[in-house]
Amino acid sequence: MSLADILKRTCKKLGENNKPTYVVMAIATVKGICRPTFTMMDKTENPETKKYTALREGLTEVIAIPAYWACGELAGGLAKKVFAKDKALANRAATNLMFMGVCVAALFVIPGLCSVAIKPIMDKMGLKAPDKKDQPKKMIQEVPNTYSPVSLNPLLYKNKFPQMQAFTSRPQTGLRVGGL
Repeated sequence: MSLADILKRTCKKLGENNKPTYVVMAIATVKGICRPTFTMMDKTENPETKKYTALREGLTEVIAIPAYWACGELAGGLAKKVFAKDKALANRAATNLMFMGVCVAALFVIPGLCSVAIKPIMDKMGLKAPDKKDQPKKMIQEVPNTYSPVSLNPLLYKNKFPQMQAFTSRPQTGLRVGGL
């Protein structure tokens, strides 16, 4: 069997069984693999922070995949029971309610489960959130404004954002529209 035949068969099967739950579970699986990987590849971050963040992101997706599946299937099963007499309407309603179930999972169920489960799991593994209290916050440095007549008298005005001094909302050259 050639690669083209395998691809055709796979696409046909996916087209026949196109459920919202499958799509979201596939996305969650890719996120569960890629996000921790990219986090660990960050060369500028502290190694302890990288490990904690990557594990937390991976655990979130491990929780998300079954939550998506359960909420989608429960909502789809509800539609099949409610519309049992009309098969065509039941199939359409099941797909729509599966989508709604996946949305409910993303908005409420997964954040709730993650807030309950991730911290105890991370504590049992011995990982705590790295403290960032030691690191000083980066402050915007004030640059003296030497090109503004207002800045000559510091008692009148202290320019904290000199880059915004020359901002204007109208074009300085070209065609002016609207009489401005």
